[in-house]
Amino acid sequence: MAVVRKSIFIFLGSFALFLVLILPFYFFGELYGASEFFSKFSFLDFILGQEWSLPEQKYGALQAVYGTLMTAGLALLITTPISIAAAVAMSELLPEWLSERLGIIVDMIAAIPSVVIGLWGVLSLGPFLSNTLYRFLVENLGFLPIFQAKTLTAYNKLTAALMLGYMIMPFAVSVIKENLRLVPMEIKEAAYALGLTKWEVVRITLSYIKPGIFAALMLALGRAVAEAVAVSMVIGNTCSFSVSLLEPACTLTTLIINNFAEATGTEGAALIGLGLVLFVISISIVLVSRLIYNKFFGGYMR
Repeated sequence: MAVVRKSIFIFLGSFALFLVLILPFYFFGELYGASEFFSKFSFLDFILGQEWSLPEQKYGALQAVYGTLMTAGLALLITTPISIAAAVAMSELLPEWLSERLGIIVDMIAAIPSVVIGLWGVLSLGPFLSNTLYRFLVENLGFLPIFQAKTLTAYNKLTAALMLGYMIMPFAVSVIKENLRLVPMEIKEAAYALGLTKWEVVRITLSYIKPGIFAALMLALGRAVAEAVAVSMVIGNTCSFSVSLLEPACTLTTLIINNFAEATGTEGAALIGLGLVLFVISISIVLVSRLIYNKFFGGYMR
């Protein structure tokens, strides 16, 4: 038994070490692939450049970075209250049989291929929103910069964010739900013994699992930043700095996926450079999330 346990520990340790060591190989592999581009253009000009055009040899990633962070952040903003409410309902409010069935549905949503969700966004979600919600927003709230549109289109930042929110919601719901189920029963019993209502107990349990909620949302954010296929199908693929949610945009992933097949030489190296920027953004999100977690939640549950 001891030999089996030791073998399992060695296997898991080796696998974890492999995952850690593969990151620098990935980073330097991306850097090597983009070396032809960075030998001609500076990294700072590449990051701060405000226009991207392969035919004109203009390689500015800032618009794509803006589109990436805006759509991912908006998707997280949309999915946060829905995910928390769904997790609370499934773990605290609904009957066990119904909660289990809803959990299966949530897991099935997470397993849907992104291209299938993208097709749904192109054929159904986008046109429906354009004729209903977007028209209402432009006609009634068009005085706000975020709801202004030169031409009303079904494919824009808001469509991409709504679809991203749908895609990342299962990950957040599952993690938050499991954290709620791990709350010690003694805490709930003590709260009920003090005469607190059901909703007050729910508020206490949510407060208890704040670190778990934060981790779930950061996991969802990482998923949103890295999505490529579905976003490229509904975001409009027109790079701009427009603050309007109803205007098209581009992201780092959409630029790569839409241009890489035909790019060669310096152009291909520039697209690999975009991948390097995306890698840096993803790692930065993880590091910043870890710093925030350690600062505010480091001793939260000790």
